[in-house]
Amino acid sequence: MVSDRDRIVALHLGLALLALGLAIVFGAMSVLHYLPSASVALQSLGLGLAQLRPLHTTFAHTWIYAANIALIYSFLALQRPDGLDDADRKRFVFHTACWVVGGGGVLVTLLLGVTSGREYLGFHPAFSAMFFSGWVVFAFTFFKYVAKGFWRRPVYVYMWTIGVLYFMYTFIEAHAYMLPFVHQYPVVDLQIQWKASGTLIGSFNLLVYGSLIYLAERLSGDESYGQSRIAFWLFGVGCLNSFTNFGHHTYHVPQTHVVKWIAFVVSMAEIIIVLRVLSDIVKMRGVKNEGPSYSATTGFIKSARWWTFAMVFGGVIIAVPSWNSIIHGTHVVVGHAMGAELGIDGMVLFGVVTYLVMTLYPEAGAVRERINGQAMRGVIVMLNLSAAALVSWLMVSGTATGLLRYYQRPVPPWLSSGHWVFVIAGFLLAVSLIALLSRWVPLLFGMARRRAADAA
Repeated sequence: MVSDRDRIVALHLGLALLALGLAIVFGAMSVLHYLPSASVALQSLGLGLAQLRPLHTTFAHTWIYAANIALIYSFLALQRPDGLDDADRKRFVFHTACWVVGGGGVLVTLLLGVTSGREYLGFHPAFSAMFFSGWVVFAFTFFKYVAKGFWRRPVYVYMWTIGVLYFMYTFIEAHAYMLPFVHQYPVVDLQIQWKASGTLIGSFNLLVYGSLIYLAERLSGDESYGQSRIAFWLFGVGCLNSFTNFGHHTYHVPQTHVVKWIAFVVSMAEIIIVLRVLSDIVKMRGVKNEGPSYSATTGFIKSARWWTFAMVFGGVIIAVPSWNSIIHGTHVVVGHAMGAELGIDGMVLFGVVTYLVMTLYPEAGAVRERINGQAMRGVIVMLNLSAAALVSWLMVSGTATGLLRYYQRPVPPWLSSGHWVFVIAGFLLAVSLIALLSRWVPLLFGMARRRAADAA
């Protein structure tokens, strides 16, 4: 018998992986625009970079939110072992329908060239209203279940709480451009847009941090970490960072120097807490490879640790004003964003997906081998290497571009022809991600067949 929890988790995992698949497709097509002949062919089909990039970023962000939501629903189901009531089911259906219809609308309209013209929120505001409405209903369900005894909850509940609320605030703020007194003043519009874009990323970072600690707790069976001092330090610094560090993206925009200094100091401080927490999580009892079998979940968590070191170190450099002025507007910023979302958020959520799939099939040895076998280790290695190659090239080429621009030097041949590195690394990354999907998706279809059999 398939339980309410299994149905909800399987459905939202399926939606998350669908969003990830679409992000892969549109990302790969976007990379092709770096090849002149391929770019011309795509343009002739009406698939310009102006359509493909917002599709890629929209579904990449949707994957991150949806994967976190799947884990949160799994947590909420444990708060009520007897299953959902009718009101819970109706809210779940409404929330899911809003995101499915909104996602389908974004896909169709962006391909047709209907866009807001905004960065990261390139779709029509009508779909924003759908996403927001669904999120509000999801938030109601979340707070309904965590409200009782809230102040005694583990730190991951606080992280999810701030992430859920912060999304609503920053999502509204990101649409301030629709107000005439904002849209008519380009500098004000730019200030709000970059601030909102930075803090919107902060909202799902808090969700990911919470999911990471919850995942470690479930794997280890040790509930003490969620109440530990270092975990609450991460919560405090994570909140402060999410609220303020947008400033290191807006050094070039007119704003008070107090904001810039706060952003700089917080960016410098975050590295100590995040690295300490990830180090502690990896050392926790049970978060390790057990016996001869390889643990994919542990592999993803360990990968996230190294990506965190690299990306936070890179973020510290980017936050230094003198370097920021050189690399701003280059591929360094793209590489850092991609490394953070794929290397940190992505690796944590790949671990989440693996854990949730395993909970849906707790007794299936063949499934366990499919997820945790040595072939999976090879996929994770390939994923990390291809992502590292892609991000490294973006960092190197962006730094070179910034320095050449600063010293007013011509672009050397190796840099102008280096787009092949970007294309090859990008496609190897896409192949690695598709290999992951090929292991997870058939299992979720199996869950759907079990549900159909139960209904019959």
